[in-house]
Amino acid sequence: MPQQKQTIIWEAPEFRLHKKSPAWYLIFGIIALLLIVFAAFSKSIMTVITFVLLILLSYAFAVKPPKSLRHSIGQVGIKVGNVAYPYKNIKTFWVVYNPPDVKTLNFETTAYLNNPVSVELGDQDPVEVKMLLKNFLVEDLEREESLSEVIARKARF
Repeated sequence: MPQQKQTIIWEAPEFRLHKKSPAWYLIFGIIALLLIVFAAFSKSIMTVITFVLLILLSYAFAVKPPKSLRHSIGQVGIKVGNVAYPYKNIKTFWVVYNPPDVKTLNFETTAYLNNPVSVELGDQDPVEVKMLLKNFLVEDLEREESLSEVIARKARF
């Protein structure tokens, strides 16, 4: 029986980039325009400002290219880019593997904010990741992609 690795290191984009067609930008523009028109009819400057800021922020996220990050799993925890998560701060983990659309390592932290963390696996073997993490954490076999992740993926964000 081959010996299991003690550390796994891989590089992957910080998020999956979805190519957007001209139709995507057209639909985004129509929805943005409808939201601004709705806000204008509400006669609330705060609603207009809020919608404009949300639209600009959404557009910025939609066109931003992902950075390549170096991830690792070792004896003390999981490192996502430059952020380290010690095992004592992680409740559970699960892997979502539905290629080619989704290949992610996910884990739930004890933090109040940014509680679930999702990491792209790229070319990393998900079975190898699971086998190493099972030495330190409980795998949640019931968890899958969240509804917000599915919606974002389907909307090509």
